[in-house]
This record gives sequence, structure tokens and C-alpha cells, in this order.
Amino acid sequence: MPPLDNVNLGSLTRFVLDRAAWRAESAFPSSQHWADEVERVLSFLDVQGVLEQFLPRLCARETERDGALAEARIGFFFYRNWFRILRWEPEEVPNRPGDLDIKWRDTEPIFVEVKGPGWKGELSQEALDSGRQRRPKYINAEARAVDPAERVEYAVTKALPKLAEGRINLLAVVDNLFFSPTEIPTAILNDRVNRVLAKAPYRVVAGVFLMNAVSYGSDVEYRTYFIQNPNAIKRLPGAVSSGLLTGNLNPHGPRRARHN
Repeated sequence: MPPLDNVNLGSLTRFVLDRAAWRAESAFPSSQHWADEVERVLSFLDVQGVLEQFLPRLCARETERDGALAEARIGFFFYRNWFRILRWEPEEVPNRPGDLDIKWRDTEPIFVEVKGPGWKGELSQEALDSGRQRRPKYINAEARAVDPAERVEYAVTKALPKLAEGRINLLAVVDNLFFSPTEIPTAILNDRVNRVLAKAPYRVVAGVFLMNAVSYGSDVEYRTYFIQNPNAIKRLPGAVSSGLLTGNLNPHGPRRARHN
């Protein structure tokens, strides 16, 4: 199931596609807008000097590809918004590397752990047994119950073992769910996530940054939403919190994150 004939691939996307284990099963990228966005992200990784270390996951199963793209998109987002990327795969807890070390101007560096929950993780055991994971994400007239906030709560819990108390820790959740957490009522989302962050073990988390890549036919945009933890041991610099919170005012994310 290769990309459609009218989708022109960049050289880096073609390089990945030619080596991908998922090539026969995935119409990726599914449109010219997605092809252009993926090429920009891969070019960013190349300039950063880390494309080679991303390649094994980009070319592996779809779930691994999507996880690698989630990390790459977060790095791309922060870089495009004037953060410095200090390190990829920083390690603060032995044998548990994170994803990014970033820095805003002369403030303290921020340790970023990225989680990329996908729609296959929302399938019931019955659906998995029937092979639903091998079919397209969306099927016409298919109905299901989903709980995007629960996927965020789960991501926060999964991130804890990598986070050190001595660092400012930011969890980034880049989802590919049936229904994105960025689309649910913010009162519900804030309540659910804040209940988790209020617990003592979660004081190492300075905040949760949600991002969802979407396309409505004109371009790819990054929807964003940020929830800060007022109980954090080490809080994000004020300028960083304020900047991330501006994305909450626009359901499609800050304009500067668009790729025109």
C-alpha cells in the first residue's frame, strides 16, 4: 500500500520508505501535505545529526515509526519556537534515557520525555483478537467508546521512572488516538490530569505538554495544550510556562508552529 501516485516524496522520506518494514501495509504519507511535513521533520533530524540514530525505528513497525516521529516532531516544534536543543537522549536515571534536553535563552535546561500513544493501544482484547489493528485507523460507521484523558494519565505514569528530582521535567504527549486529548473539553482534561499530578510521586513532573498533528486539507498544524503542575518540585521557567500556555488560547496551536 504505497503512497498515492499524486504524492511527491522528498529524498529523505523516499530513503526511509525504501527501507521500511511497514511499506506494504501503510499508505504513508497519505497526502502531499503530510509528505511535505514529514520531509521537513526528517530534514530537521538530518541537520541535528541524529537522523541515522532514528532510522532503525522509522523503518521498523508502524508503532515504532510513529513513536520516533512523535519525538522528532517535539524536537522540531521546540526548535522552531527558538529553544536550543542541548542533547538527544539525555540520561538522568541510569539506563533510562529520555528524549531531549532543551533550553530557553539563559534559563535552566529542561528534560523532556516524549510519549506517543496510538490508536492501537485503545483497542480491546476482543478487537485485537479479531485483527482490527491490521485495518485502517478509521472505518466508516464504526462506533467505539474512547477515553483520551486516560491515555494521558497512563503516559504520565509511564514517564515517571525516567525523571530525576533534580531536573525540571516536562512530559510531552504526541498522540495518534482515535480522538485526541486536545479535542476534549479543557475542564475535563485539566481535572483528570491535575488529579494525577497532585499525587506525591508526580511532583517530579513540571508540566504536561500535549501535541496533535492535524491536516484539514491546506497544511499540517500542531494543535497544542499545556497543563502545568503547581505542586512540582522544580517548576518550568516563567517565560516557558507563559509561552506554552499561549497555545491553549488557540485550539489549533500557536501560529508560529504552522509550516507555511
